[in-house]
Amino acid sequence: MLAWIIGTLAVLLVAWIAYTVLYEGTLGQPEYTVVDEREEVEFRRYTPFVIASTAMVGDGDPGLRGAFPVLAGYIFGGNTPGEELAMTVPVLQQDAPGESLPMTAPVLQTTEGKRMAFVMPAKRTLADLPRPNSDKVLLSVVDWGEVAAIAFSGRGRQERFQEAEVQLRDVLERSGRAASGPAVYAQYNSPSAFPPLRRNEVLIPLSPSTERKPTASGSAEPGL
Repeated sequence: MLAWIIGTLAVLLVAWIAYTVLYEGTLGQPEYTVVDEREEVEFRRYTPFVIASTAMVGDGDPGLRGAFPVLAGYIFGGNTPGEELAMTVPVLQQDAPGESLPMTAPVLQTTEGKRMAFVMPAKRTLADLPRPNSDKVLLSVVDWGEVAAIAFSGRGRQERFQEAEVQLRDVLERSGRAASGPAVYAQYNSPSAFPPLRRNEVLIPLSPSTERKPTASGSAEPGL
């Protein structure tokens, strides 16, 4: 009986890991090129992409829970003409209000305060995306340019994001790099993903600096 229980749990564990890697690990994400690496930080140059964003009412997890269904409703048919859009990653959260900079880097800076955003599928544009039925959903173009990113695994708790942001800003200060906007918290997996394989990042857009020779490249497709 014990062996049967252990065997069943092992099968379920393998299935859980397989789901995380083979499905969530292959969702589309914005394209970028790594131009430098220092300590645990990647300096990336992003290709412009489109997001659907909405204001977060409240801080931390309550704010996230309130904003998520608004955006999920849009991609699952809450639009004209009722198109269902492909799931992509990451889900973005701007955790501090900033100056309104529409169509620039990053558009998640708004005078209204904190926002959550879903990245739209690659190759989609403002012109061909369906119109949201909810006036709470805003479609915008993100043209970050160069971004500093630090990653961590596990559950994307707000306090863990804040700790990673402190670590990232410390590296930037010692590197002589200046941020051009507030930090953005990115989650690449759903709550159903296998926790040790979850990918979370803190992203900070950077002011222009001297060009660096690319050392590696990353792309949303085929995977994380």
